[in-house]
Amino acid sequence: MERMTITGDVSIAYGALMSGVAVSTSYPGSPSSGTIEYLATLAKKYGLHVEWSTNEKVAFETAVGASIGGVPALMGCKGVGFNVALDPMMVANLTDVGAGLVILLGDDPGAWASQNDQDTRPIAWGAELPMLEPATPSEGIEMTRYAFQLSQDMQMPVIVRITKSFGAMKEVVNLPDIPITSRVTPHLFERHVMRWISLPKNAVQRHHRLHGRIDAISSNYETSSFNKVTGVGAYGIIAAGMIFTKLMDVLTDVDLSEVSILKLGTIWPLPAKTITDFLQSVEQVLILEENEPFLETLIKSMAYDAGLRTPVHGKHDQLVYREGELFRWQIAEALPKFWPGYSPAHVFSPEEEQKVMPSEAGLPENCPYTPVFQILNELSESSGLSPVYVVDPGCAIKINTPPFEILDIKYSMGSSIGIASGLVLAGVTDPVIAVVGDSDFFHLGVNALFNVAHQGSNLLVIILDNSTTALSGFQPSPNLGGSELGHVTTSLSIEQIVQACPVTFAESIDPWDTTAARDILKAALTRSGVRVVISRSPCPYIESGFCPGYKSDESDTMEILSS
Repeated sequence: MERMTITGDVSIAYGALMSGVAVSTSYPGSPSSGTIEYLATLAKKYGLHVEWSTNEKVAFETAVGASIGGVPALMGCKGVGFNVALDPMMVANLTDVGAGLVILLGDDPGAWASQNDQDTRPIAWGAELPMLEPATPSEGIEMTRYAFQLSQDMQMPVIVRITKSFGAMKEVVNLPDIPITSRVTPHLFERHVMRWISLPKNAVQRHHRLHGRIDAISSNYETSSFNKVTGVGAYGIIAAGMIFTKLMDVLTDVDLSEVSILKLGTIWPLPAKTITDFLQSVEQVLILEENEPFLETLIKSMAYDAGLRTPVHGKHDQLVYREGELFRWQIAEALPKFWPGYSPAHVFSPEEEQKVMPSEAGLPENCPYTPVFQILNELSESSGLSPVYVVDPGCAIKINTPPFEILDIKYSMGSSIGIASGLVLAGVTDPVIAVVGDSDFFHLGVNALFNVAHQGSNLLVIILDNSTTALSGFQPSPNLGGSELGHVTTSLSIEQIVQACPVTFAESIDPWDTTAARDILKAALTRSGVRVVISRSPCPYIESGFCPGYKSDESDTMEILSS
């Protein structure tokens, strides 16, 4: 037994290790990457396979295969990555999963490192996958272990949802010794007729079986220790996961004799009896959650079915902010509107919880992206052109800041080439430039290149190869080979992939060789058809793991001491 301080990210990793996880897959993305990175440090010791997959769909499919093959598997993704993996998830909920499969879902309320302020809980609900959300690192360990066991028992993928605030939270915990055993042993595949197959002839029957499993999980949740009621006051508050921890921080040293609090750890399916019993015990309820009124809507429906008229407050009546991260100062602001007797013992201000978004800072000194856009700007001005820049997520979004301020369109991973082609098809006569990073290219951008090369278009594609995934934490990209996360990987050539496509122009440049780079970029700008320029120069901050253009903010880190 070892006593140590761990973060929320690390707690999920330890829960997975204690559950016998053998394969862990992910695509880099905050706030789920911290767990995968920590598992990678233990890969050799515990015989784990940990990989950065080319995208989240492949990561999920690899984890599914490992679980079907007989070992527990963990797949990590952020909210927007969950969208990418949704297609196979909507089959995995109908088939069995084998040894156990847990999805670590990292949501990003407030869009601190994402292109949207997405609440993935309604999407997971639509996928009909059970979902849990821990409130503290110690609960993160136990909840992850429970999720693996639940997945194995019910033969379903199980979601453990965390947020950036949870990932940064710290707590002193007692960690039991984890035996070092062989997690993967060679064996023949155990075949089962139709167990892993979903077809039109059995999909509806499997869907019915899925609903039976969900009902069984809901009954199981009724006795879960992750749900707990404290207090007997007339004012009821329901808070889930990390929001419960924030609430209790706000309520430190506050007289709680008038309130009753239901902490929810099982997010879906909801424990109906636990919730309706709570609603009956209070005069009115405030629901605290981030982003959408997900719990609020479901609980109102549940109250209606139970014939209860307990007033339910939250986002629908605007007592609680609906968009972005829910901060402590916002909780403290909402409480007196619901509970007149609330008297704060501490003052919480917006300034205490300010964060810095990585996209707000410009390109740092010595960034290899800078000379590319300087040359493009000079060429555009000298020729009287006004290019339209469509950019994938990544460091290139910083061209929206001074001195460039030229970014026109930015959507999601792999979207720049398709959107750029759509502009051309719409009749846009300005030069259209799609900008994609090396990791973006392998993620989904390559599929869009296949499409424009096949369909034909008139656009310039610039692939910025800086040999890393910088904004997500400097994880390696598939164009690199060597030892990665404890195992050997093979490098993939961007040039060979591009040359396999019928493009009209394909060249590579060193952005620091400005004379040669200018000649190639000028030719690419003035020609027609699908043109591809690969700009290759490593990010100078790979070794340090810290880019001056990206400030990591930990103002929301909480310290919790457990007994």
